[in-house]
Amino acid sequence: MKFFYYFMVFAFMMGLSACQADELTTAVPNAMSEEPTASIRVKKEEATPKMSEVKNPAILMPEGWQQLVRQSGSVRVEGDLNKDGIQDIAMVIEKIESAEDQAPERALLIAFGNKDGTYTRSIMADKAILKADEGGIWGDPLADIHIDRGSLVVSFYGGSNDRWYGKYRFRFQNEDWYLIGATMGSFYSGTMTETTGDEEDYNLLTGDYVKRIVDDPKAEKPTSHTIKGNMGKKKLLKLSDFVATGSTDQFLK
Repeated sequence: MKFFYYFMVFAFMMGLSACQADELTTAVPNAMSEEPTASIRVKKEEATPKMSEVKNPAILMPEGWQQLVRQSGSVRVEGDLNKDGIQDIAMVIEKIESAEDQAPERALLIAFGNKDGTYTRSIMADKAILKADEGGIWGDPLADIHIDRGSLVVSFYGGSNDRWYGKYRFRFQNEDWYLIGATMGSFYSGTMTETTGDEEDYNLLTGDYVKRIVDDPKAEKPTSHTIKGNMGKKKLLKLSDFVATGSTDQFLK
């Protein structure tokens, strides 16, 4: 009987220990699943910073690319492009290496400034900038990039005796970049200038256009007439889809 009594006590104690172990086992995961403290989160972020947010915008370029630099300096401009009161940056970049007998590929890189002085890349448009060998006898066709009224304007100029030019206005809206205006022209440099030759100017937001047409390009002193109209609103072309070597059909049709 004593043996049976001791056996029952021992079994009871073993069962109680097992229950406590089960409670401890279920309690530990719950404690570990709690949200880390703020100090832990900060340390983790410091260890693995966001590569999209840097103080030097040049770091935002992909490997194998560099800023386009001319005698006057790198081709880059600064200004507020997303209307948040912070300076943003736009630059032309090009590949370090290129195919034999070909100019390096170029791209337009735009980065937004942040309050802490860092930059976040907004877009890299790899077909938006003409290469150095696409301007004809004139040479490098990239004339300028500048910021005007919150928009980024990219200008090209090229040709020989017969000159051509294009100015394209891009604006950040609806969380993306769009072509909102375009001006294209051509003229014979022997008798005309950029202000007297053929020109087409389009406001792609409203559909309004103005065309200056030379009456007789072969005349010693050519005259011109102007046509104004509205082609109706069309779907805006995204900067990511804009092709600098493409025709006007990409945004007029």
